[in-house]
Amino acid sequence: MKLIEATEKAVLTIMGNPATKKNSPIVVRGRAAVLPSKAYRRYEQEFHRQLSVIKEQNGLSHFAGPVHLRAEYYLENRAHYPDLNGLIQATQDILSDEFGTVLDRETGKRKRQKRRRWVLEDDRIVKSLDGCRIAGIDKTNPRVEITIEAMELNPETETDPYLIRLAKSWIEQGLFSAKGEGSSLD
Repeated sequence: MKLIEATEKAVLTIMGNPATKKNSPIVVRGRAAVLPSKAYRRYEQEFHRQLSVIKEQNGLSHFAGPVHLRAEYYLENRAHYPDLNGLIQATQDILSDEFGTVLDRETGKRKRQKRRRWVLEDDRIVKSLDGCRIAGIDKTNPRVEITIEAMELNPETETDPYLIRLAKSWIEQGLFSAKGEGSSLD
């Protein structure tokens, strides 16, 4: 059995009052659409600005394999108290790489293309959320304290097809430390 070892860890503190998406219906160009709230869009923009600064000053780890994410939220006040699931979902979405669709000139088909690299390749790589909580109220320094730790990827026991394909690719390219002898990845 081969295991892809987990060695990376990232610890981030993002200042600002955490916000959920709170998707709401709105009419855009004569069509009904569901868009995130204005508060969320402002929070996402500020979160990304802070990530960019962290990336420039200290570097920023990027995770493609399974991770454990812990987020502790410190809110500005109890007004409009959010639900924890909404905060976690918003955090995962903001940390994930941004993709857009572009027209492939050769085939004439639309394809998915990465527009911006953030911290997580995709929010589906988050395999554990143990320790996430609304930790308190901090009127002067509302924030989220995030810890992301890479987890071992064992292609023998992994259930997510995305991560199984990723493990196979890493094994073929020799991009990880392996433990044990032999592996059947089919």
